[in-house]
Amino acid sequence: MEFLNYFSGVFEPYSMLLLLGGTIGGLILGATPGLSPTMAVALLIPFTFHLQPIQGLILLGAAYTSTVAGGAVSAILLKIPGAPANIATTLDGHKMAQKGEGARALQLSFLASFIGGVTGVLLLIFLTPLLAEWALAFGPSHLFWLAIVGVAVIASLDSISVVKGLLSGCIGLWISTIGFDDILGAQRFVFHPTLSGGVSIIPALIGLFAIPQIIDMFAKGASGSGADIIKIKSHALINAIKEVIIRIRSVILGTVSGLIIGLIPGIGGQIAGLVAYDQAKKFSKTPEKFGTGHPEGVIAAEAANNAMVGPSLVPLLTLSIPGSPTAAVLLGGLLIHGIFPGSDLFDNHPEVAWTFINSMLIGQFVMLVFGLYIAGFAARIAKVPAPVMATIILGLAVFGSYSVETSMGDVYVMFVLGFLMYLFEKFGFSSAPLLLGLILGPIAEANFAQGAIIATATVGHMSYFFGGWLNISLILITLLSIGYSVYSLIMKGKISQKSEGAAASAPIASRWQHTASSGLIAFIALWVCWLSYTTEPADAFLFPRIISVAFVFLALWTWIKAIIGKSKVGVGLDVISVKNILPALIVAVIYIFFAAKFFGFYTALFFTAFILLSLYDGYAHKNVMSWARRLGISAAFVAVMYGLFSGILTVYTPREILF
Repeated sequence: MEFLNYFSGVFEPYSMLLLLGGTIGGLILGATPGLSPTMAVALLIPFTFHLQPIQGLILLGAAYTSTVAGGAVSAILLKIPGAPANIATTLDGHKMAQKGEGARALQLSFLASFIGGVTGVLLLIFLTPLLAEWALAFGPSHLFWLAIVGVAVIASLDSISVVKGLLSGCIGLWISTIGFDDILGAQRFVFHPTLSGGVSIIPALIGLFAIPQIIDMFAKGASGSGADIIKIKSHALINAIKEVIIRIRSVILGTVSGLIIGLIPGIGGQIAGLVAYDQAKKFSKTPEKFGTGHPEGVIAAEAANNAMVGPSLVPLLTLSIPGSPTAAVLLGGLLIHGIFPGSDLFDNHPEVAWTFINSMLIGQFVMLVFGLYIAGFAARIAKVPAPVMATIILGLAVFGSYSVETSMGDVYVMFVLGFLMYLFEKFGFSSAPLLLGLILGPIAEANFAQGAIIATATVGHMSYFFGGWLNISLILITLLSIGYSVYSLIMKGKISQKSEGAAASAPIASRWQHTASSGLIAFIALWVCWLSYTTEPADAFLFPRIISVAFVFLALWTWIKAIIGKSKVGVGLDVISVKNILPALIVAVIYIFFAAKFFGFYTALFFTAFILLSLYDGYAHKNVMSWARRLGISAAFVAVMYGLFSGILTVYTPREILF
């Protein structure tokens, strides 16, 4: 119970002030699309230079914890994960917000985050030495299969088609190989200089989730359906607490998933949330409700991604091995202050180690209080008219993508991926498996390459990758997850009803569109496979070759099913939708590809916001905004963006005319 001796350091006035500031700031940064926990902690490191080591770590730890929880705000209200760890939260959280239950969803998410977070920190306190040794049991082959498990799990969650979910994950894995090979430095699939550095995760996350949402919002505004403003339902906190207690199974599944995944170095919270969501769905008495706005999905996902925070620090504090990207940034914060984590950290600097851990425990309570306080206010964002909200999200998407590496290339990638994802979603594909494939691709490839080197020098590839109880267990989990999902669809009649029935009842144009789109994907898959097998050096393309084979098989399977009418065609595209969306797309393209770069971000954003409001406001409301009101809204939005990105985050834009 040595940690009890160091609680007083947390409650010192200045330390407590830093804890409060880090928590509140983390909630705000977490709710901002594009600002991940890793980026939030990195932005705060310069502020710790003139602080004592304990005080600096308290600030960073509070920001880490609250940013993960804060990411649920944008995931639920905007369907844009604040961080990759919040991907699973969007699946049911946003559906609840669309029903007017945003406050309820936020309350449940913060309560689940609190339970998971406290449990994770307690695990860090009591079982650190033992769990550090267990974490070392995972070698390259195990981490490779664990990455595959993550892609398979989220792909199998697709209730429309498991094959399309797997195909989306495969596309994400292939996109992750674009750029230069880490081992040989060979160039792979660099079709444009913008792609030479690969596809960054944050611009991809924003593009895959935000851009389709923006286009849908403009479509509703242009068609007149945007006038239907969601009614916000109030929700008493005591009822949320009772609901969490009633759904304790989802809390336990989420927490346990987060604890286990968090211990494994390099994996991260995105898998924890998705694995927890998958397990909650499999063990639920009503799995068909998942994806329709089911509270159990939100509870399991948020309990998991916060439960992994504490365990992810176990390998960092005891072995100097960061368990997550954010933990790697925290390692930098420790080294800056001359503290070297390792087995003797708790002997040489017990006051630093235990005060830091205790502050994370207290920070969970602070995060809960402030999170619940803002839940009701934040839920009111659903009352913002669709065209106004779409314009705001577009600005945030551009600035959030640019701020990662101050590169316009990231903005272009964000928009192109988002537009393609919008088209994919019209034909039944999902963004979550694609993004997770992109995130886990580098982890899978790096460990596959390391494992191949080890296998060549030792027992051989088959024995190394397919031998041992841990490898076999992970392979079985992958197969069982996919098999269970297929079995569930068959037992409930979803395959026959949702594929054959939907294909038969859908408009002929949609079926032909689906066949053409599936054929285009199949052609791209064959092209990728041909490039993989005809480009040298072969060693640099080993992983892409394996992916391309699976890519071709799944794409051809989907195309054949579309041809014979056995695949769900989705809603497709129609002339009216294209006409409604086209003006916004033209303005967005001009803003992203031309105006932002040559006329300054803020000047271009002002005129873009004003034009979009003028184009769509008249359709969405009976009382059309006056010109002065549109100008005022546009100016106020630009002022807030300038204060946030240029004033607080010091993001430098290419040119700043008038600003």
